[in-house]
Amino acid sequence: MTGSSPKALLGMVKTNPHDHSLYLLKLREFRALAEAAGYKVCGLVVQVRLKESVNYAFGRGKVEEIKELVRANDVDVFAVYNILTSKQKYNLEKALGVRVLDRYELTLEIFEKASSDELSKLQIELARLMKLYPYEKLRAAMRYRIGREHPWLRSSGEYIYHSVVNSLRRRMAKVRDKLERRKRFRIEQIVKRRKLGSPIVCIAGYYSSGKTTLFNALTGLDKPVSPKPFTTLSSKYYLINGFKGLGKDLFIVDTIGFVHDLDPKMLEAFELTLNDIRFSDLVLLVVDCSDPEPIMMLRLSTCLEVLESLGVEDERVVVALNKIDLVNGDELAERLKLVANRVNPAPVIPISARRGLNLDLLMGSIFSKLQSTLSSQLTLKTSLP
Repeated sequence: MTGSSPKALLGMVKTNPHDHSLYLLKLREFRALAEAAGYKVCGLVVQVRLKESVNYAFGRGKVEEIKELVRANDVDVFAVYNILTSKQKYNLEKALGVRVLDRYELTLEIFEKASSDELSKLQIELARLMKLYPYEKLRAAMRYRIGREHPWLRSSGEYIYHSVVNSLRRRMAKVRDKLERRKRFRIEQIVKRRKLGSPIVCIAGYYSSGKTTLFNALTGLDKPVSPKPFTTLSSKYYLINGFKGLGKDLFIVDTIGFVHDLDPKMLEAFELTLNDIRFSDLVLLVVDCSDPEPIMMLRLSTCLEVLESLGVEDERVVVALNKIDLVNGDELAERLKLVANRVNPAPVIPISARRGLNLDLLMGSIFSKLQSTLSSQLTLKTSLP
């Protein structure tokens, strides 16, 4: 590797020829993720195809072009926005002679840099193994297909192949078992809190939207805040005693940030953390209104899709339109209208978590929503899955 940071060439297969702007927003975010992972981005390759190539994702001619760019720029990693199959990844690495990452793997690299507790490390390990298992299975099959020694024949290659595959399978089962035990314990904790009558308000939103800053503002804590993505990987609970006129203690929870085009395997691996959102009484959805309007709306749509996949109903959502101190009045009014129309009937409260603006209005909205939620007896199932 040359220089202080490894060089990365970015790539994307754009399968919608009518998309003239959305893909640019995705690439902008992808570049930011690559830089957050510690890579120096030295170029970008985009190919328009109606369908990804089965073997490489890209067409053969484009692969040759990428190979030349890799050599000319002394590239260390080729990072692809698209989620690659094991076959595509294997063939690209063989053709290019460098490490190949897709968006899923790049995100995991950032997670690994940010993780500090055992739970987040376990979830990252499961997500990594879920991606690694089919790839290593394919690679082992190809590696030990030497002469007449095929993995499907009774040969030394067969035994080595099964050894590699079984080792990964055992590692994955071990991690799943640890997470399952933690999952049951976590749900028991949530059920216990609910039985005590303490509502749970979960702060959710896109990464870097200001979730942790809002958590600190509401709790008086000083949890680390960073401009880098995914500062929070596992949930942090804080108890507010005697919340306003509700007459109950209230739990505020800071959770992992969302990202666009989440792979279902990632959601599965981080199920334990996402359960805090799924089983909460109220979700406080933080939206960064200082983002360019198309990015703001794209990220909002992503958040709403994730919440829907977690079974969070509209009635359990309050939207905090954050960073209003960075937007002028007319622009703020327009963005407030856009967001309100998109999330209707959820209330939208414009705030600045950093400056403490309108937090009283936000707490009032939380109070009103919780009264409605608790009075309608929307309670968590006490039976464990």
